[in-house]
Amino acid sequence: MKKKEIPAPPRRSPSNDPFGTWRRPVDPVSLRQAPSRYDQALSLAAVAWLGELPQEVAPLALANQFPRIVNRLSRFWDSPRMIESYFEELLVNKRSRREGFTQKVLNELYALAQYHRHLHDSPSSDLWDAIPYRRREDI
Repeated sequence: MKKKEIPAPPRRSPSNDPFGTWRRPVDPVSLRQAPSRYDQALSLAAVAWLGELPQEVAPLALANQFPRIVNRLSRFWDSPRMIESYFEELLVNKRSRREGFTQKVLNELYALAQYHRHLHDSPSSDLWDAIPYRRREDI
């Protein structure tokens, strides 16, 4: 007795998918929110926050290059959980197309994180312990 061949199911594509379940892969860049005016310049709160920080930890290069980040840091500053989470988001690359920060900006972020932990007597998180970080001047 001859076996009956079972036809393979048709491949889904936009033209032959009657239920609309086929989806084109989404480019993460297309999901970004359009930059707002808030992202393009330092907020008044961020300027005041920068003025309150000691000169040696104020992230001035970061403020110049990425005002959006400084605006968020100033907003999260009084919330240790939020600020630690944001530092992690900034320093751990979860998207492959990011360019990364310059060494100067990384130094500022590191100094700022250490200063914040000192102010709030919070122990160093696993994230910072796991990063083999040395300042250029330490090398």
